[in-house]
Amino acid sequence: MACTTVITASNGYKWRPMKESDYNFFMEIWKDFPQGIQSYEMRLKRFSEFMRCNEGYGTEANIIADEVNTLDKSITWTFIIEKADGTPVGMAIDVFEEPGYMFAKFNMVHPDHRGQKHWTAITMLTIGLARRLEITHGYSWMLSNNPINAAAIADQKTKYTAAGIDTTRTDTTSVTMHPDLGIPAFNHEVVDMFKNLAPISAYETLKSNNSTWADVTFTYSST
Repeated sequence: MACTTVITASNGYKWRPMKESDYNFFMEIWKDFPQGIQSYEMRLKRFSEFMRCNEGYGTEANIIADEVNTLDKSITWTFIIEKADGTPVGMAIDVFEEPGYMFAKFNMVHPDHRGQKHWTAITMLTIGLARRLEITHGYSWMLSNNPINAAAIADQKTKYTAAGIDTTRTDTTSVTMHPDLGIPAFNHEVVDMFKNLAPISAYETLKSNNSTWADVTFTYSST
């Protein structure tokens, strides 16, 4: 498997590559994803595609050496986030296509575990991944109007701005078909988004500004 990175936080959270036995968890977490209706067929195809990516091109060494691009060296890794007792609570999907940059494409919390600060944990663990891979800049896109977690998005945007992360860039997604799967590559509907883009130092400030996570450390291993 190309994706082997495991991160253990000193507060008990764990970040590990998604595996086949995570199928049911994946299907449940994607079912009410706000960017369009996620049918069973859609979710099944997504799971297959993300597993293919986890097992395909790309290692930590490739990313650190800037051996990535948008053509034949694109890396997409899917991770499962577990809380201290080993219960899976969330998922992160990160893309590496530009040297030094990490695109946090999807951060998702299972519907049974929302409202319990796990989204913050995913964000902080993503910073841990950036450290490991010597990333210089990170970015993500968030829905401007999210029907599931609008309050959390607004709170996150405020904290990002305070840390010096630019959230002023906006765009509207377009629906494009994935050539292999015959499904929309990103979502089912056109939606307004805002972008979070900053050097990793700003994300480190975000971590330092969080009293719960400021002193949390990360250890790294491989599957």
